[in-house]
Amino acid sequence: MDFYCERLDLSFWSEPVNALTNLGFILAGLFALTLLNRHKLKLTHLNLLAYFMIIIGIGSFLFHTFASRWALFADVLPIYFFQLIFLFSYQKYALNFNTKQIIFGFVLFILAVVASKSIPVAMNGSEMYLPTIVALVVFSCLYKLRQGRFDFALLIASGVFSLSLLLRTIDNAICQDFPLGTHFGWHLLNAIVLFFTWYSLYLDAKAKA
Repeated sequence: MDFYCERLDLSFWSEPVNALTNLGFILAGLFALTLLNRHKLKLTHLNLLAYFMIIIGIGSFLFHTFASRWALFADVLPIYFFQLIFLFSYQKYALNFNTKQIIFGFVLFILAVVASKSIPVAMNGSEMYLPTIVALVVFSCLYKLRQGRFDFALLIASGVFSLSLLLRTIDNAICQDFPLGTHFGWHLLNAIVLFFTWYSLYLDAKAKA
């Protein structure tokens, strides 16, 4: 499975940079766990998200080395689980939404992802991530309404994610001019994005402890 500029054949180390930059996710997860242990916050959702950062790094490493169908699932499934856990956790714990509001939020997000498939601009598959950027900004604004201040960690995450999405989008388009591609930047920046989404919930939990 050859999706990226860096891969030239099907050998294990054909994408060394794409593979090794997944260390960013693992470090982000380990740092999150360190903060939890340091401040003795034993909250299931924060632990789950931290561990899933590590799992995402491992899964993506497997895909960028084995480049097989099973490795693709190892790559994408942890990302979906992270998103689901975050969407639920932020609505429940940061925004204090009730069950009906949480379900409505999920339905709205899923509809937005489905609708993004109809965008008439070729984005190398990145269009499905656009609703996530919108969701992060909307959540930050809702936090302002609920808690009296914007969630700046989420605003940082949305800004960094916009840049990382650009790098993902242009990867195949610049192969001839830049054979390494830009997908490694998607990894490094997304490690920052995932950490700041986790950090927003961490700060909220600390404030309410």
